[in-house]
Amino acid sequence: MKSHRLPFENRWTNSAHAWEWNCELDRLGVPNVRAMFADHEAHDPERPAVVFDIPTGFVRDWLAFQDRRAARQQLLWRASVIALTLVAATAAVLGALRA
Repeated sequence: MKSHRLPFENRWTNSAHAWEWNCELDRLGVPNVRAMFADHEAHDPERPAVVFDIPTGFVRDWLAFQDRRAARQQLLWRASVIALTLVAATAAVLGALRA
């Protein structure tokens, strides 16, 4: 069996369980997991598992990783738009100066 490496720090279990939990949370999706986690924190914060048998701490770390990843993607997207806008503005100014 191939060993999988999680894209975030895991201190909750060995790699086999962690990879299964990661796949399950990915399958459920960030909005669903976030809603389940919020419901868990509001109603049963003492219960050790949020989704099936996945520990609360693992879900919290997974959500934090997803938030960081989304923020990084947003930053890259904004940087790309700014760079393309700068190129277009430069081309427009150079075109106006040559005319």
